[in-house]
Amino acid sequence: MRVTPRHARQASATAWSSMALSALLLTVVARMELNRTDPLLPLHLLHTPTYWLSSLGLLLAAVVMMSSSYLASNYFQGAHGMSAFATGLALLPMGLASLVFALFVPNLINKVGPGGAYLAGALAQVIGAALLAAGPSGVLTAVVALTVICAGLPTCFVPLYGIGASHVRPEESDVGSALLNTFNESGAALGIAVIGTILATTLHRETASGSSTAQAMTVGVGHGFLALAICAALAAGIALALHRLTRATASAKADAE
Repeated sequence: MRVTPRHARQASATAWSSMALSALLLTVVARMELNRTDPLLPLHLLHTPTYWLSSLGLLLAAVVMMSSSYLASNYFQGAHGMSAFATGLALLPMGLASLVFALFVPNLINKVGPGGAYLAGALAQVIGAALLAAGPSGVLTAVVALTVICAGLPTCFVPLYGIGASHVRPEESDVGSALLNTFNESGAALGIAVIGTILATTLHRETASGSSTAQAMTVGVGHGFLALAICAALAAGIALALHRLTRATASAKADAE
């Protein structure tokens, strides 16, 4: 069916009304949980700076992780006509980089602390996304940049779960870890929704102006990675805050001993 301006307005109205309803329902649930003595979702955990910063960090890390593979697969197939199998092979270095660098995370945490390790991962993501923000110049460049991004993933997820759970009371450890994981999963869904919209909007605008599909895809993927670079930069700011907080906590414990 051909999309007319009227259909577009209807779709836009549906999207905005759905988001408004979601915000309303989320507010109602939050108020219900805050007024309970034994809440299913202990939102008071978010009063702890290390916990809510770790939660935001996990959300941003998931945005970068899922959206990077989404943009890359679209770029390889849409801009270079690669098959699904060839695209999978091109994405393989991403997984291998995460696997290899995960082996060094414990030693890195021991040397620079969990906040420092997270900062290193966030900076790697900033560098990798920035390399693609102007639009990938080819398959090799994209693969290298994606490898850099995914090399930083283990040093994001591992420290963040550790920092976030460190100040949770033992009796709330189950729901505390579940809430952290909820932020992680929400980041994955939010990332695909937002980055997918950026890509689709750019593709529509570029093709309407006369660009080829490959050119439009390259520009759209570049815009998507620009948004991811901003997310990674925000994560680096969170990492700096967590690094200061965790160092202060460690110093306080050392003085007490």
